[in-house]
Amino acid sequence: MIEYYRKLKENEKFFVKAFEIAESIKKKAEKLFGDCEVFIVGNFARGEHRLNSDLDLLIVSTKIPSKLNFEDYCKFVKTLTEDDRINIHLLNRKRFEEMKRFYEPMIRV
Repeated sequence: MIEYYRKLKENEKFFVKAFEIAESIKKKAEKLFGDCEVFIVGNFARGEHRLNSDLDLLIVSTKIPSKLNFEDYCKFVKTLTEDDRINIHLLNRKRFEEMKRFYEPMIRV
């Protein structure tokens, strides 16, 4: 139980730094994909996150394949972060236009 409360306290600090974390991921994504957009989505963007939530980041780029296999997805995510509290969503621009409404609200990083 003590470990659980320690983890929640750690996550509290994590969410205070959410925008810094997202900016750091954005810089890595720009190196990986070139021109890209990064958004905070999910519970945090809706203001509904809890201390046991993850941080959802959506990365949109023309260099992201429209069909991404699991192996490539894992490779991209590992390049961007190894923090399992960060959930990376990758979409190419065309697919983003089709899926945009499912990610709203979005906070541009």
